Amino acid sequence: MPTIEIDISERTQRHLAAVRVMSFMVFPDDAEQRAASEITFRTILADWYSGTFAKLETKVQKQVVRRIGSKLGEELPRALASPAAWVRNRIFDDFLKQAGGTHSGALALTGSPSAEELKGEWTRRWWPIIYTGKLIALIGSIDQHHREVGASVNKAIHILCQTEGNDKQRMLAFQQSGFPGVYESSLKKAWARFKPVAHLCAAYVTTETYCYEQQLSRDFWEYWKEPPAFYHDEIFRAFCLLASLWKDSRLPSSRVVSDSL
Repeated sequence: MPTIEIDISERTQRHLAAVRVMSFMVFPDDAEQRAASEITFRTILADWYSGTFAKLETKVQKQVVRRIGSKLGEELPRALASPAAWVRNRIFDDFLKQAGGTHSGALALTGSPSAEELKGEWTRRWWPIIYTGKLIALIGSIDQHHREVGASVNKAIHILCQTEGNDKQRMLAFQQSGFPGVYESSLKKAWARFKPVAHLCAAYVTTETYCYEQQLSRDFWEYWKEPPAFYHDEIFRAFCLLASLWKDSRLPSSRVVSDSL
């Protein structure tokens, strides 16, 4: 996974970086779906930012445009004539610049999975993301508090099967929501797919623990569009810090990644 530069001091850039991080976390194994995810959520962000601007009074909108007037040149009269429309076009082009602008972004999505397919895939991947994060957190806990035992993925899987796997209420909630149960096979499958982004999964679990299980009975697409770990400023700062700590941790990597799965 590449290094993703995040400027947490500027909200817009932070949100765009969050979208990229989130897309890598959900689709570490599929570049096409990862790109479609990032473009989709950049579009959602652009719509939100431009919609917020459009709600301002017209005179306030024009004041904003005039403040950047020196940079607009011949565009200034057109921007002042219809500031909400101009800002919307500008934001969409800026947010989708990575895909070549609004037109190129739209073309890129035509060959990608449909919105419904993407929605379904995001929902299906939530469970393995959660449990990859839990495995990493448990491995870290074993290494910190019971080093004599030896931390490993297999030990963490066994513990989760014995604890959460025997939680009838939790298992019933998963079953009703269409998620797999906490079994050795499902945990190994989750780890195999999300191991490259396990540090992100662990940071997500840690920062979302207080709310994510409440989403089991809700529309996951609505939840995924604005998970607090990525869109709440303070929680995202904590997410970045934790992800960095997990990635740079001194866990015995030879024991962690060499387990036969």
